Amino acid sequence: MAHQVRNRKRIYSHGNASHVSQDAQIQQVVGEVAALVYAAEASALKATLPAQRAYVARFGGDDALEREANVAAEIESATAQVVVSELIQRATSQLFNALGASDVRQGKALDRHWRNARTVSSHNPVIYKARIVGDWVINGTEPPFVWQIGNGPAKI
Repeated sequence: MAHQVRNRKRIYSHGNASHVSQDAQIQQVVGEVAALVYAAEASALKATLPAQRAYVARFGGDDALEREANVAAEIESATAQVVVSELIQRATSQLFNALGASDVRQGKALDRHWRNARTVSSHNPVIYKARIVGDWVINGTEPPFVWQIGNGPAKI
């Protein structure tokens, strides 16, 4: 994104500088997006630690320790997904505040980043991830370990 802003030739007549890369408001947007991406990456990296511990526990021969590690990995992963989904959808929306409408054109396909972020948060429904985290925090309820979609119970 910074590269595209830096190389952008067109400016808004009501902008704050003679080149878009010098516009304080555009710089702010790029800074906010960079911070959102930083936070998303940090959350994702933090979620890898319990996943690694669960992997190692799988070969340790202690079923209770393995279950505990799996619960921690599921909760951490769900927590990160709730946060990352919001951060990346916000960052990919902000992208166009810095680049403008011309960067939505099909050739660049930058809108795919927002669409991909939104799709992931629907395929692994973030609303359910948030509920699972809340139920864990409040009640200590273990998360489900099998995720699937299909026909639910019949409605009468």
